[in-house]
Amino acid sequence: MKCRLYSVLFLITIIGSGLFAQDARETGFSKSGGYHDLSKVSVAWAKRILQGYGMKVWMTNEMVLGAQVAPNTNSVGLEYPAGSGFEHLYGGGPVIGGIVNGSRRVSPAFWESNREFVPELRDTLRDRMWIASAGDTLYDPLRFGYYKSNPSIRGLDDDRDGKTDEDELDGKDNDGDWSLLADDVGADGIPDSLEVGCRGPYNATTNYDPAYDNYEPTKGDICHVDANGNTPRKDGKDRYTEKNGVPDHGEPHVDEDYAAVSDHDVYCSATDTFAVPVLSNHSAMGIKIWQRSYAWQGKLTEAILPFEYYFVNVGRSTIRDVYVGWTADMDVGRLNVSQDVTNNYAAYIPELRTAYIHNAIDRGATPLGVTVLGTSRPLNELTYTFQWYVQNANPTTDSLQYGWMNCEAFSPECIKPNQPPTTPDDARVFFSFGPFTEMKPGDTLKIVVALVSGYGVEEGVNPLVENAKTALKLYNANWRTPVQPVSPCLEIIPGFKKNMLKWGRNASCLPTQTGIDPMSIWDDDNKTVDSYPPDHWRRVNPPPGHVTGGRVFEGYRVYRSEDPGGTLSSFTLVKQFDLDDEFPYNQGLDTVFVDSNLVRGKRYWYAVTSYGIPDRTINVSSPSPGVVLYDTLYTSNPESPIEANAQSIDLAFSPSDRLGDVLVVPNPYRVDQDYTAENGGWEGRGREWTENNRKIKFIHLPPKCTIRVFTLTGDLVTTLEHEDPTRGELDWDLLSQSYRALASGVYIFTVESTMGRQVGKFVLIR
Repeated sequence: MKCRLYSVLFLITIIGSGLFAQDARETGFSKSGGYHDLSKVSVAWAKRILQGYGMKVWMTNEMVLGAQVAPNTNSVGLEYPAGSGFEHLYGGGPVIGGIVNGSRRVSPAFWESNREFVPELRDTLRDRMWIASAGDTLYDPLRFGYYKSNPSIRGLDDDRDGKTDEDELDGKDNDGDWSLLADDVGADGIPDSLEVGCRGPYNATTNYDPAYDNYEPTKGDICHVDANGNTPRKDGKDRYTEKNGVPDHGEPHVDEDYAAVSDHDVYCSATDTFAVPVLSNHSAMGIKIWQRSYAWQGKLTEAILPFEYYFVNVGRSTIRDVYVGWTADMDVGRLNVSQDVTNNYAAYIPELRTAYIHNAIDRGATPLGVTVLGTSRPLNELTYTFQWYVQNANPTTDSLQYGWMNCEAFSPECIKPNQPPTTPDDARVFFSFGPFTEMKPGDTLKIVVALVSGYGVEEGVNPLVENAKTALKLYNANWRTPVQPVSPCLEIIPGFKKNMLKWGRNASCLPTQTGIDPMSIWDDDNKTVDSYPPDHWRRVNPPPGHVTGGRVFEGYRVYRSEDPGGTLSSFTLVKQFDLDDEFPYNQGLDTVFVDSNLVRGKRYWYAVTSYGIPDRTINVSSPSPGVVLYDTLYTSNPESPIEANAQSIDLAFSPSDRLGDVLVVPNPYRVDQDYTAENGGWEGRGREWTENNRKIKFIHLPPKCTIRVFTLTGDLVTTLEHEDPTRGELDWDLLSQSYRALASGVYIFTVESTMGRQVGKFVLIR
């Protein structure tokens, strides 16, 4: 039985333009027979955050990921795709082992219930999970040098000190350029003069501290009273950070020259050298871990979450024969359906150094893997150990754990054969690599891994294997994501049971479209196009300042949706056009597509995207001693987003120029029938349908006419006016002029126009 322990304290602090989400939650730390009893000791100062966009994972500054640190039992530890409700990770994290003064020592962040990294016991307001984004901006137009540009851009000298990217994201004045007079504006990064608080905007006399974040020990904080209505004193320098004389993250010269990598960098640390809590049988290695995690928005990286781990020897002893690993209990299945986890199987992809677990039985489940991207030593020089095991089969002492890490326990079969999908179980994954010769006091060992997922493992659209390759590509490109293609301008021209799509240079652009030619998009980092000769059309006449790469455009994809709301998941590929070159398909390039045999009276959505040529990266491996293989991995370039030019068109019935063509559909109208879009009707989507959606259509109407509806006894029910030279249809909600619902029966309608008068009837059955 797996259980989760959670906290009662939740803290949210706004820092600059970024959101610092952090909360304390209970975590157990006592040891008995090699296991930590999670019910005995809680650490209330730990923090957690939900990381990611398309794939989301709960993470903590104890270096633990997954459901064990999620807010409650209804929270998914790791979810992909976001919103699917499928669980992937009960718990996981890094582990390090080595020889310290002749003894085997192992410190796991997570290994079943073994958890031996804790953030230092300090003031919880200052010991944070630091967050930044490559898109962060902090502005004060009244002060020179105060974040006039994005403070997180890589390669930018934000503080004008002659150095770039020198300041780490740790809440400290690392480069010593913080000034009490100029920078003591508080952790929100905003001076009093620009703040707005519970009493309104700044006023030098009546509201000089709008946010009530000034350090004033003798004053009360009337904007943040406690649960009992008491007014606290503003006497804590870690809570009231403006004018406290202490450098705080968010102020102009603290972490101001951090080079953000992604749309959401999260930076935190923990050690195994903590004094509190007291763990029996805990022998610290003397390791501090700095962890950086990255997440990007966008389709290409939606199933990739990289983690950089910096292991620092903060002890006094040299650590020899070091191995590092990543252990996880990956529960892949529907949330809170216990039998789903017994449908899991574990496997390893040696050429990608990826260990994963998948659920091939429960429909909708997606796999989860961990891929090694880089270490302080070349990847082909390391020895890898992969094992899967069931509950309670893990080692329980440091010596036995180290025997797993250096493969002593499994030699010579360090890579366990894959678990057959036909005999699944609630499996765990153990994955380690090394050795790293030694870590002297002060030395740092860096490893980089990525959590990867996909709709499947190898086949189909968006597989895990492709995302593992993309993760390697991102790492080798120093986390520079490929240039995003642009969608072309799109114009839709309706016809008789058809729609003509025109895009590109010959199409009219909507105001929301850029009008940029997709064929002109240049990518400096694409290794495939960079290998072409300089006179190739993809490389001639580069944009100013570009010397590598080239034009990566390859083709267009046409998508259609018949969902009235045009939800992204409803779009399907109907046609692809691409250049005749060395890449697959070679359908030829076109900018016109006619979608025919359509149903009149329906709404259709269309989008045209552009996509690029594949990129490549070199993966080096050593399958046996003395053998080095260089494998070229091809990864697909990103595709422009569907939503960039998606638009709908209602394929209306055409006007009639003959008397007597008008019809009512459906006829009869039955209230026990389904006329929603899913069943070919026009009463909206089924999940949104109400009685107010009922309607019939008058079709093949003249361009201008008057419609009257009567009962069989001649009473007028309603009068409808129609005037449209292009649409020969009109909807009616089956309500009288006094907004009353019609009873069952036969109704007469007349249509009067310049062509004459037509009389017809329709039936309503309730």
